[in-house]
Amino acid sequence: MGEKNSFKYSKKIAVAGILTALSAAALFLENIFPTGKLGFYVFAGFLLSVVIMECGILFGWISFAASSLLAFLLVPEKTAVVPYFLFFGIYSLVKSHIEKLNRIVVELVLKFVFFNAALFILWKIALLFIPQRFFEILPVFVIIVLLEILFFVYDWLFSLWIQFYQEKLQPKISK
Repeated sequence: MGEKNSFKYSKKIAVAGILTALSAAALFLENIFPTGKLGFYVFAGFLLSVVIMECGILFGWISFAASSLLAFLLVPEKTAVVPYFLFFGIYSLVKSHIEKLNRIVVELVLKFVFFNAALFILWKIALLFIPQRFFEILPVFVIIVLLEILFFVYDWLFSLWIQFYQEKLQPKISK
């Protein structure tokens, strides 16, 4: 490996390491702050997307595994790591893989398949903690439809974040 390649690889390791630590810190803060919890999950997922854009998908997978493990070790309430592990973190990777297809209809279908699979798992976990009387107020069907709409908005905002990063931030950082 040449000196130039060695430097590039070292830079990728450093960037991925810093962003992984920031992701774990965001998950730790999610557990401490009483409000804005969803924002910390989103932030951690967005940080992972930067790892993918700057360092590649392999570093993304390693960063996801490392940030999940770090968060699990550091966060006092272990269940607080579950939404990141089962959705917000892994979705950064899934989105990256899916969007390489460059076929919008297929991409949307695959994204919603992933979302519904993650939703099913998270739903089964949430049922252990949600009182049954909650479903008297809001039927399950309505909750699922609302979550599907929220996911569509989340994916759109995520795409806007990626575009913003690539057009505005990345050129300034890469100098």
